[in-house]
Amino acid sequence: MTNRERLSKTFNHELPDRVPALVYARAEVERDLLVYYGVQSFKDVLRILGADTYARMLFDIVVPGFKEKTNGTLSGDCPGAGKDYIFHDERTFEDQWGVVRRVGSDGKYVQWITGPLSEAKDPDDYGVLAEPEKMELIYNFEGHHRIVDDHDLRQRIAEYKGQDLFAVAIVNQPFKTAWYLRGLENVLADYLINRSFLEKLYDRIFELAGTILRRATAAGADMIGFDGDIAMQDRVIMGPESWRAVDKPRLAALIASCKEINPEVNVFIHSDGDIQEILPDLIEIGFDVIDPIQPECMDPAEIKRLYGDRITLHGCGSLQRTLPFGSPEDCRQEVINLIRSCSSSGGLVLRVSNNIGYDVPVENVVAWYETVRDYRL
Repeated sequence: MTNRERLSKTFNHELPDRVPALVYARAEVERDLLVYYGVQSFKDVLRILGADTYARMLFDIVVPGFKEKTNGTLSGDCPGAGKDYIFHDERTFEDQWGVVRRVGSDGKYVQWITGPLSEAKDPDDYGVLAEPEKMELIYNFEGHHRIVDDHDLRQRIAEYKGQDLFAVAIVNQPFKTAWYLRGLENVLADYLINRSFLEKLYDRIFELAGTILRRATAAGADMIGFDGDIAMQDRVIMGPESWRAVDKPRLAALIASCKEINPEVNVFIHSDGDIQEILPDLIEIGFDVIDPIQPECMDPAEIKRLYGDRITLHGCGSLQRTLPFGSPEDCRQEVINLIRSCSSSGGLVLRVSNNIGYDVPVENVVAWYETVRDYRL
């Protein structure tokens, strides 16, 4: 069975030849796997593991003057490495949105420092508080005219499909975009005491996200969706009622607009943490692929029992317990348990619940994914 056939059957709740598997790992883990298998390309690692593959489409946002002002490339293995930024010092950098972050002392992760709306009284103040020479970096959320128009998008997606790839367009969860621009504490306070600010900001973010996802849907994408956490280990971050009041109607309208273009397009959402209290709402408004069903927070078998006829469970591997702290046998047993409890009638794509961390033993990664590749009920 081909990559596309396997994924398509799974999302259609039909039994594929085996459970699909996806591998997302930090650069350090990728290097470890190259050494383990004695190959030169990570594509060879994926081939050995029998991993399935998405073609993830990216859409450029045009910010006047940004490219001309970039003064360095972020090096190392931390998130964002390899991209050009405006560096304020050797560790502090600014992206095209005006969000400033800093690389940690160990070079592994980055810290949010500030955003262009951190002190704003109105979303229209975007960039007003920036230094005068940076004013040309103002981004006004007007949507489509800030996106690079790819006139060959339909052809490119057709080529992906011809290469046996599943074409996917993912944008940031608007909540994530908002707190990057505004600061997490500010956005959470806005939900409660500054709702008009938040709704105005969300309308502009959703306009941009909707434009991207509708274009991708019209061009033939197999799946569209959202990336970025909206939950903690034990609850939805902004609370279920606030989410239902602000996020849900906007997500519903956006998904409906894409479904009008292609009723068969799959709709994906990623959020670590416990989203059980809003999972019925997500299904109601059209999400049918839920990632990663973080097993420290939700029981994949129970989610399968309750909702398995309506959603695909996408993820389920334990990155807080089994992968970093278990043995290879623990990893094998986790996969077997997931396949036994969650793979009936399709609707299961296995992956470790987030990017595999640099501290995960390579033997555990190998044991986990080779078991997905080889185990049959």
